[in-house]
Amino acid sequence: MPYILNLTTGSELITVKDGTVDNSTSLIFIGRNFSGYGEPLEENFVRLLENFSSPGTDNIPSNEKLSNPLQGQLWYNSNKKQLYISYDGSEFKGIGSITVGNRNSVSNPSDGDMFWENGVLYGFQKSAGVYLNIGPANGSQFSSWLYGRTLSTPDEFLYPSIVGLVGDLPVVAFSNISYIPANTKLIENSTQDLNTFTYIKKGITLPNANPVTGISSTSTTSGYLLWGTAADALSSRSIRLTPTVLPDNRFYVPLSRSLTGNLPLASTSTFYYRNGVLNVTAQSAFYADLAERYEADAVYEPGTVLIIGGEKEVTVTTTFADTRVVGVVSKNPAYLMNKDAGNDETHPAIALKGRVPCKVTGYVKKGDLIVTSSVAGYGCAANSVFGGAIIGKALENQSEGFGVIEILVV
Repeated sequence: MPYILNLTTGSELITVKDGTVDNSTSLIFIGRNFSGYGEPLEENFVRLLENFSSPGTDNIPSNEKLSNPLQGQLWYNSNKKQLYISYDGSEFKGIGSITVGNRNSVSNPSDGDMFWENGVLYGFQKSAGVYLNIGPANGSQFSSWLYGRTLSTPDEFLYPSIVGLVGDLPVVAFSNISYIPANTKLIENSTQDLNTFTYIKKGITLPNANPVTGISSTSTTSGYLLWGTAADALSSRSIRLTPTVLPDNRFYVPLSRSLTGNLPLASTSTFYYRNGVLNVTAQSAFYADLAERYEADAVYEPGTVLIIGGEKEVTVTTTFADTRVVGVVSKNPAYLMNKDAGNDETHPAIALKGRVPCKVTGYVKKGDLIVTSSVAGYGCAANSVFGGAIIGKALENQSEGFGVIEILVV
């Protein structure tokens, strides 16, 4: 009578026939009345003791006996000296572990071994042959954070502080209150002299930040710059405006010729703000189309040809030369109208005039009139003029098939 072996869940795994052994898994299953059953039985115990120890590359065992592992099965990679688990019944995943003790106590560490030593977490990098600091204390390889309390001046109150470090440089401090540190150690009981912060502002502080302006020359010259309450913003700092209002409520906009604003400022009578409108003589733009947002019934990618209709305002069509055509979805409009109506997914910017990439099908030559095609979202060349159905004119050639060319929306 054969043995029927079931998994822990109760589902059937295999059936072992009488007088045979089954090798469909990493263990040997022995059928009834098999001669010499003692050896495979004891080998099973050995394999379980050593967790099927065998060589492998990364998480792939080279032993063919591990080609069909069960979910949850352990395998010890003898090359990497690490334990893996079959988490989905086919692929093995490394099991992370952290040893509390001395990171130098292992004579032959493996890549990724971690140790918790005196409040600091280290990870072994095999390629460099060294343990790297992971945190929370400062290390020479990684950024890290220290959390603790420090006294204010006078030495009356302990305030919680968090210090971020890059290498050996304290870059930023977080605090819930403004205060002056009482000693050279920002973090109490720290073995490192970490206080390069002469004043701690509420929120974010950079090293040696000015308590009034929040500007830190230390962070700037060291190459570290963080936006926050104490950031040295990239903005003009020397512009002074005179609070004078002209009779017609016209306000002139000063323009600086440098990032600092120290050089002379410029303004003209043709460039001003009045009654919610910015007045200029002329404008120029990097991009090349005039677009407006319309509510769409789906998400459409740039270059899609849309018509007025559908459940919302615009949709696609499969009608050739559809007179309901509105334009082409633009990716980078030079001028966008109705900009706050929605986003690109709900209200795509549709090019109404100008130069824009357009999805087309079929043969198109430069100068052809473009109309909607029978393929949803695509345009095609028109053999004749269709009143009210013209999207634009082709600026490039297109061979048979599907593609994207630039067109002039008219």
